[in-house]
Amino acid sequence: MEIINAFVIIFSVVFLSGLIAYLGDKIGMKMGKKRVSLFGLRPRYSSIIITIITGVLIAVLSITVLLGVYSELRQALFNINDVLSRLEYLDEELEARDQELAERDLLLAERDEELSALQQTIEEREAEITAKEAEIIEKEREIAARDQEIAETERELADLTENRDQLLERVDELSAQRDDLEAQIDALEAEIAALEDDYDQLRDLANQLQAGVIYYMGEDMVYQRGEVIYSDVIEGGRSEQETISELNRYLQAANEVAKEREIEVNEETGMALRLQTEDILNAARIIYNMDPGSKVIVTLVARVNVPKNDWLYANFQLNQDFIVFEEGELINSRVIDAEQSSEEIEAELESLLRSVNQRAINRGLLPDDSGQVGSINFSMFYDIVNQVRDYSGEVELKVFALSDIWREDRLTNNLSFEIEEINNND
Repeated sequence: MEIINAFVIIFSVVFLSGLIAYLGDKIGMKMGKKRVSLFGLRPRYSSIIITIITGVLIAVLSITVLLGVYSELRQALFNINDVLSRLEYLDEELEARDQELAERDLLLAERDEELSALQQTIEEREAEITAKEAEIIEKEREIAARDQEIAETERELADLTENRDQLLERVDELSAQRDDLEAQIDALEAEIAALEDDYDQLRDLANQLQAGVIYYMGEDMVYQRGEVIYSDVIEGGRSEQETISELNRYLQAANEVAKEREIEVNEETGMALRLQTEDILNAARIIYNMDPGSKVIVTLVARVNVPKNDWLYANFQLNQDFIVFEEGELINSRVIDAEQSSEEIEAELESLLRSVNQRAINRGLLPDDSGQVGSINFSMFYDIVNQVRDYSGEVELKVFALSDIWREDRLTNNLSFEIEEINNND
């Protein structure tokens, strides 16, 4: 739109200039023909003046139109000094801005260099941190390995310390035994000298010994060799102090059970059991070295036949405890003809119970001196017989574990019986 306006203004100026020139020329020609004189001049010069005035009018008209249309041109024409001053000021300000921009570019370049240097430093630090982290991980692995070695060394040291203490105790025992043997040797040598001096005293002593042997053989036996004195379950894998305390409790309980029979009792200590220190230490070591949470059945049995009022020498028997039958587990079963006689059904039930007894022993249940692991009472036995007789045809009698049965348990009161009728039509 502005371009069209500009062309219109230019066309108008050209048209008016041409019109003024045409009118000036016509006026000049008329004045020349009429020989009009201006200001007393000759017509020729008057015509020149009119031509000049025409040109001036054209210039004035052109400038007037342009100034009237374009306010910027008018301001630039009449305020040229201010415009020049403003342009100079703007040039100086632009130069200052350029200089400031150059300084900022320089500062920015320096900051870029510093940032690059910092970035490189950061990358170097990150690389160092990564290396340090890897080194720390390696050190932690080494520390863990060292801790494991230390733990193993401490365990070995504890074992060695325990063995050392046991060896020291054994040395003290051997030293005491040696002193006793030396004292016995001295006593025997004195006895031998005395016996050599007095044959009659030796004969009297032999008669007394013979009488003592006869008395000993005539006494009743309160414990047979291999007979169980006491049995209990001890948890293994606990600390050394807990294991020793539990074993001491066990020995105290076993001693109280042993004193229920007529055997010799040490009046000072109240102990009736005669156990070797080495056997006690070996039992404690086995219980201590077991897995945590495991159980061991510790049994004391008579080492020899023990008559009345004599010392009870005993040995340890250790058996690891575990669940032989879980609760609800089928132990055995048997098909029985319910139409048989009561005697035949009783025989079948006895055979089933014998097989249950043998299977329990084979699975690890510890039998008693008679080779049994328990039995059912009389009333339960005949109650089962009567239940079988209530059926007709063949039935399957099943024996289940009433609860978890451990090795030290008895089958008595730990069994449940189930009778299932067999469909003979199939």
